Amino acid sequence: MRRTRRPVPVLAVTVSTLALLPALSGCAAAAPGGTLRTVDDTGLADTPIDEGWVLTLPADDHSSWTLLHARPSDALDDLQTPVDPDDVTALGGTWQPVRSGGFDLPADLTGTHRLCWAVPSGNGPTTATTRGCAEVTLDDDARVEATWGEGGFGAQAS
Repeated sequence: MRRTRRPVPVLAVTVSTLALLPALSGCAAAAPGGTLRTVDDTGLADTPIDEGWVLTLPADDHSSWTLLHARPSDALDDLQTPVDPDDVTALGGTWQPVRSGGFDLPADLTGTHRLCWAVPSGNGPTTATTRGCAEVTLDDDARVEATWGEGGFGAQAS
C-alpha cells in the first residue's frame, strides 16, 4: 500500500485555519431574523417554537389592517385571523418559516412593521391563522425576540 503525504505548508495552513474558525465566527454579525419562544408564568422553562411562520406587514399601510381584519384600536397580542402568504407578500410584507425557534428576515427590512406569528389553520397547505401580532421598529440586520404565552404575543427588536 502506497501512502501519500501532504506537504507540510498545506497541512500547517489547514490546521491554523481550522483553529481560528470559532474565533472568526464569533466576530461576524448575526444574520437578520430572530427567535420565537413560549414563555410560561408558572416557572417552567421557555421553549423554542418550531411551528408556523413569522410574517411582517408595513405598519403605516391601511391595507395591512384590512388584511388582518383589525383596526388600530384593537389589541393585537391575541389577534387570531386567517392569512394567506400571497396576500402578505402582495402588500410588501414577508413570510418566513419558524424552525427550531428561529426565523429569518431580509437584511434590508427597516422601519416600523407589524410582526405576527401564524400557525397552520387546517384549511389547506397555504392558509394560516395568526396567533398574535406586535409592532416592531427594525434597523438594518435587525434581530427580534418574539414570545408567546399567557399574555399573548410580543416582539421587540434587540
